[in-house]
Amino acid sequence: MERALDFLAVVSRPDFPSGTGPVGDYYNLRALIDAHPTWNAAVLELNSRRTSVEWDGASMVVKQEGLQPIDVGNVGVALYLPISLEVDETLLSSIDHGGQWPRFDQEQWRPITAAFEDRLTRGRCLNRPDRVRLTNNKLLQFERLMAAGFSLPPSIIANEFPRTRTFSGIDELVSKNVSEGGWKSPTEFSPARIINSHEVTDPWPSIWQQPIRSDRELRFYVMGDVVVTVELDRNPEVLDVRSTNDGKPSARITVAPEAWIQQVLAMTRCLELDYAVIDAIPTREDLHVLEVNANGVWWFLPDEVAAIIEQRFHLWLTQCVEREREDQGR
Repeated sequence: MERALDFLAVVSRPDFPSGTGPVGDYYNLRALIDAHPTWNAAVLELNSRRTSVEWDGASMVVKQEGLQPIDVGNVGVALYLPISLEVDETLLSSIDHGGQWPRFDQEQWRPITAAFEDRLTRGRCLNRPDRVRLTNNKLLQFERLMAAGFSLPPSIIANEFPRTRTFSGIDELVSKNVSEGGWKSPTEFSPARIINSHEVTDPWPSIWQQPIRSDRELRFYVMGDVVVTVELDRNPEVLDVRSTNDGKPSARITVAPEAWIQQVLAMTRCLELDYAVIDAIPTREDLHVLEVNANGVWWFLPDEVAAIIEQRFHLWLTQCVEREREDQGR
């Protein structure tokens, strides 16, 4: 068996489709690894290649094509950041959907994947899989944050335009996807949109909120105790800033009030995350947090802004890995 891994990144397959094409190495982790030749490191891509596993109750060894065998219990720092948490996309192995029993094959990998994720949480794992999954479920995320006393925009999840006391007398509401993904088909996207109370709604549940109109939006990139704030220009009538300027909205690094920084740090800790990207809209003295993302990216930002975020992210990961290497005497 190879020596212990200093760093293991668990990510989505590089050909996973996004609105602008395959996601590729969306955190540029191979560049990070190449910059540290003394590390023993690997990037494990979920649902990407056929994989084998050996588990004897005491240890779990994963063998994926192109990688050295990975003893999951012998990893210094693991990073769990798949861009999609759809069930098939988080399986350890790819599935031959043209085979005779693809559904059965998938079902065999589901408990293996769950055990793999559990093994990760026993060591030093940045963004534990169970915390990422909880945050990804907006119902559970909202419940946990509200129970901790955080103020969130009034939200209702329902199949139809809600007519409860919360939104009494309001004729227009924002309808957003409950899931993290918005693709209904490879060519059709389901964006957040404003719905009139008299419109016929989609048959599936949606998140309903009152519109918050502003000419700017903030993204807080939380990495441990460090927060990098990005300000994006926003058309008050366009709900998703990524719908403007061909998917590259105007944006810049900015300095947010300390109270807002402490708020997003506290929300990230409440959800027990190490890394988070928080979407928020500021209005005068108030910060309206829309949601916390446990696997946020920066590829939609202008190149010069994205480069700064990536640099800070890589620096944070480097500090985490080097600290663990020092503690283990490596």
